[in-house]
Amino acid sequence: MKSRILIFGALLVVIVALLVWVFGTNDSKPKKKFDKTFSVSSNSFKPYDTKFFYDEIKVYAGDGFRETYSPISELGFDSFDTNNNVYMVVSPYFYPNSSDINELKNFASYGNTVFISAYEISEEFLDSLYFTPRNEEYYPRFPPVLSDTRWKINWIENDTITQFGFPGHLPARMTIDSVYLLSNNAVSKIDTLITDDFNQIQMLEATCGEGKIFVCNNPILMSNYFLLHKNNYALFNKIAQKIELRSSHVLWDEYYRTIKKKRNPFERDRNEVLKVIMENPPLKWAFYTFLVGISLFILIYLRRIQKAVPIQKSLKNNSEEYINVVSGLYWQQQNHKSIGDKIIGQFFEYLMVHFHINAKEFTEGDLHKISQKTGHNIETIKAIFGDINFVKSSEEIDKQVLISLYQKINAFYKQEQNLA
Repeated sequence: MKSRILIFGALLVVIVALLVWVFGTNDSKPKKKFDKTFSVSSNSFKPYDTKFFYDEIKVYAGDGFRETYSPISELGFDSFDTNNNVYMVVSPYFYPNSSDINELKNFASYGNTVFISAYEISEEFLDSLYFTPRNEEYYPRFPPVLSDTRWKINWIENDTITQFGFPGHLPARMTIDSVYLLSNNAVSKIDTLITDDFNQIQMLEATCGEGKIFVCNNPILMSNYFLLHKNNYALFNKIAQKIELRSSHVLWDEYYRTIKKKRNPFERDRNEVLKVIMENPPLKWAFYTFLVGISLFILIYLRRIQKAVPIQKSLKNNSEEYINVVSGLYWQQQNHKSIGDKIIGQFFEYLMVHFHINAKEFTEGDLHKISQKTGHNIETIKAIFGDINFVKSSEEIDKQVLISLYQKINAFYKQEQNLA
């Protein structure tokens, strides 16, 4: 009795443990993988895109908001009449041409604000603001390399530093430090607004005439994930205060994100598509499977097409044999008249092809003309003409007449070959 109770209790414990393990496993949902892909799109809610920043700018722009799809040099601004405007570019790339750069600086110098945040910023634009020695290790590239590192940024204003933490990924950025002002430049002052915990500059504020130009090399600071992390929304407030958002008209650019510069000649030659594939395990294994499948297909296909090609005998011209058979048949039947007619027909065809002499022209009055055309003497032509007339006018001919006709026409052919 006691042994049965012990066995029953042990089974009950095992069943309960199994139930707990099964339901516990079902309840623990797998963690969703963090999406590190981004395009700096203002229409995407991915962690590192900029939909939240775009919406906040649009809501709090005090004097209006509009998107532009043309370079600034084609927007038709009269720099003397425009002020309290903010021209904003938040995109992967910023590669304006020379006229765009001049228009941007003129636009800023008359009391407006230019805000540029991009991973790839043209050296021509930066060189128009200040001089900076290039760090060959950091060339602009999008998408940037992201390392799984916590990092912080420091907002520097009036000797006061405000820190903002970030648990996400640290991007590799182009270098914009070591700044020296250029002479004969509309830019009169440059201040550092944001640095990271490695003391690398993240945003500069340049005074250009009566306005400002802000340059940021790290658009992750404007990303959905960064601004919604803890108290990082305060960074948006500081940027909005700097550009005087509540009293400005915002021009949001959607043009420069499509302008990609060619690779820097010092940058390593990499296949970006292949790099993205190799960084994502599912894509990598799909790529390997594709390569294996293509290899097997090629091998199997080659085995199928490698068959011996049978040698086809060339077609034999049986015309001569046919003529011999038919002529032999006529000869056996002693049908000399038919053979003579065929010899004459062949002779006339020869004259037509080589001398354009029609059979109807082969009359006694035209023999001298035919002699001149063919180059044969008149006696040869008259002899052939006599035999041809005799064969045509006779219903039957004997063997000697046929042989005579053949010999004369054959002599004509041979003499023709000698003349050629």
